[in-house]
Amino acid sequence: MPRPTARTIKAATAVSALASLVALAGPAEAASARPPLPSRTDTAFQNECLTAHNAYRARHGAPNLTTDQALVAYAKQRADQITRYDGLEGTRSQPASRQYGQNVHWYRSFTPGRTASCTAAVKSWYDGGRTYDFAHPGFSTRTGSFTQVVWKGTTKVGCAQATGQGPSVYETYVVCAYQAPGNVTGRYRENVLPRR
Repeated sequence: MPRPTARTIKAATAVSALASLVALAGPAEAASARPPLPSRTDTAFQNECLTAHNAYRARHGAPNLTTDQALVAYAKQRADQITRYDGLEGTRSQPASRQYGQNVHWYRSFTPGRTASCTAAVKSWYDGGRTYDFAHPGFSTRTGSFTQVVWKGTTKVGCAQATGQGPSVYETYVVCAYQAPGNVTGRYRENVLPRR
């Protein structure tokens, strides 16, 4: 199996990153796929995602993001892949594109119709930064979602939400894609700034 390039490390939740690595072992098998969860992505959802991202980025001196429709389409595609192949724990989801940064949030509920908001997803990614060491900047699976959210060089975002009845619980996935991707080795100090 070829090693991933050291130049760029994609941001995702620790579980998502592991799922992507496991997925490199082989192609998805159509026979094991489940129907994807329905997309609940609309303009209001995009605006919510943008507002949440920009509020956290402002704390770190990062410029506002703008919504990009190509990234929205990619995020929808990723949400479809993730929900089709057993969610974040599945081994058959295709790996994320190296062209974009990515964060994935999973929420479960035993109550049908109860979903996670984009605000809650972005907060969970940002809260991962509580353990980020600004004196020794770099990537870790615990803080990679945080660093992608506040990455100064990122200018565009597109998000998608898929929600519905999973195999045992009601599930919501929020996927956000970023351009330019964050978490570039050797570029943390100038892109992940301490809170003002």
